[in-house]
Amino acid sequence: MTLLGKEAELKHSKGNALAIGKEAREAKSKNNEVIDSTIGMLYDENGKFYEFKTVEKASKDLTSTEKYSYSSTAGDEEFHERLYEWIFRDDITNVRNKMHLRCIATPGGSGAIANTFSNYLSYGDKVLLPSLMWTNYIQIAQEQGLGYETYELFDDNSKFNNRDFEAKCIALKKNQQRVVVVINDPCQNPTGYTMSYEEWIGVIDTLNTISRDGTPVVLLYDMAYIDYDIRGFESSRLNIKLFQSLNENVMTILAFSGSKTLGLYGLRIGAQICLTKSEQNAIDFTQANDFSARGMWSGTSTLGQSIIRKVFTDYKKEFEEELEYARKLLIDRANCFKEEASKHNLKHYPYVCGFFVTIPCENSKEVFEQLKAKNLYVLPLANAIRLTLSSITLKEVRKSVKIISEIIK
Repeated sequence: MTLLGKEAELKHSKGNALAIGKEAREAKSKNNEVIDSTIGMLYDENGKFYEFKTVEKASKDLTSTEKYSYSSTAGDEEFHERLYEWIFRDDITNVRNKMHLRCIATPGGSGAIANTFSNYLSYGDKVLLPSLMWTNYIQIAQEQGLGYETYELFDDNSKFNNRDFEAKCIALKKNQQRVVVVINDPCQNPTGYTMSYEEWIGVIDTLNTISRDGTPVVLLYDMAYIDYDIRGFESSRLNIKLFQSLNENVMTILAFSGSKTLGLYGLRIGAQICLTKSEQNAIDFTQANDFSARGMWSGTSTLGQSIIRKVFTDYKKEFEEELEYARKLLIDRANCFKEEASKHNLKHYPYVCGFFVTIPCENSKEVFEQLKAKNLYVLPLANAIRLTLSSITLKEVRKSVKIISEIIK
């Protein structure tokens, strides 16, 4: 007889990206010809881990107390303030005047997602996810005792499918009298799609419509890759301004990832940020999510918070310049990928910018094994494979497209 509890017996990670990444790294350590296109981390054109110099400077500036002392469960208030300023930029004063802001420090963006699922849905409820997604959303939901429904990400014109999004929101509203939806934008994982301003207007209209009768709605905005948007800092945040037009029955929760923005992948630092017109919803947000954070991870990395605070305070301009360079790396690889894909007639889902691109294929697990045999590691999805542009050089992009096209054909 197993010692596991009844529910725990069903737990089994499938298609674990971290495990596949570990296998790829081990293979590459034995063979330089291996292309590791698995985990979403940024590497330079020499195949070396891309380290932000400002982040390293900031970490060296910190005192022992700033590195290693306990933080409060919700996190340091100055960390919160610097995040607000980074995310909302020139619009921060307007946001403060019109909205209520709250923040909980979390272990990566994943902690923000887990906290949100836990506190805004009841056991057995469903969260609404995109049909093409970071599959760990599902595992996080299942860990909270939740199910999930999906909306088709793309319509027939390869644009955001607001028609299906609205239909699925209405169905969930009818079945469980509340709706929690996840939108990962810009640079969506796994497709690299980025929604237009007009598409976001459609989403805002949909959420306002279904909540007008008092139905509680939570928009979980996974903004992990926002600082790699090809449009730059200001344009990437135009949709965030639209959140101010949501009615008081809709709360936006922003999941910020220090892993992605600052390359602090292993430090596991992020934030769960509440944006709402309702003061009571803001109070409830802090009460419930602080409680859950204390119960799940107790406190978040003081070192991670201090590095972010220091970078955004003392090295902001210099850091922005480094981010511009990182964006340029991705843009060059993206352009290379699209040129090579066109040359080899390799189809892919709509891609605008970001770490990943997704290629549809049948029997993705079989394709994954065949690619491994050719020394190319990718992430298998349902009827698709994900190629990570952030971790491979231009030369490897060209080689990868050629190998993939040959195997899929």
